[in-house]
Amino acid sequence: MDNVTLFPSRPIAATQDQPKRVAIRRRSDLLATALTVAFALAAAFTLTLAMAALLYDGPLLSFGPGGLWIGRAPDPAGGRVALSAFTLSQRLAGAVAICLLTAPIMFILHEARGLFRLYADGIVFAFANARRIKFMGVGLILYSVAPFVANRVIMLAGVTNDPIWFHLDEVMSLIFGALAFVIADVMEFGREIEQERDGFV
Repeated sequence: MDNVTLFPSRPIAATQDQPKRVAIRRRSDLLATALTVAFALAAAFTLTLAMAALLYDGPLLSFGPGGLWIGRAPDPAGGRVALSAFTLSQRLAGAVAICLLTAPIMFILHEARGLFRLYADGIVFAFANARRIKFMGVGLILYSVAPFVANRVIMLAGVTNDPIWFHLDEVMSLIFGALAFVIADVMEFGREIEQERDGFV
């Protein structure tokens, strides 16, 4: 006679809170709030910088090796030129390039905020958690290719090629983006174990 009885799986968020889970929920709530603020600041910075690249003609912005220089006046000896030297279409391409460079960062912040909001709600091992982690991995992969795409955009607009657009952090971002998918798979496996544990008495 089988003494194991199968019961319907209980939602993980409905399990009795333990001290560690309470601590995780509290800290996750704080992190979700911080990430919301960071997302808002990143969006505001992107919009401000893109508009400045498109319209600003003062001494606090210039373009040269490494891209857009903030707080550096034009300096021909250093290869930095005033933004007024570019046509409107070139400046528009520069604004698009700025958005391309910062969009993956905002996407990662958005998904990280959603992940920690789930943790704050007591949802730890769930499909939604794994999906958020995979989206963060996508954001990291997009971040790794964004400089290349942005560089090609300004090249097509006729702006001088930036010889130092590639950095090691793009490679690291690609690696961690791939790792995020593995972590998400582990998260889904943990969910299956949790459901099996809760379904048997």
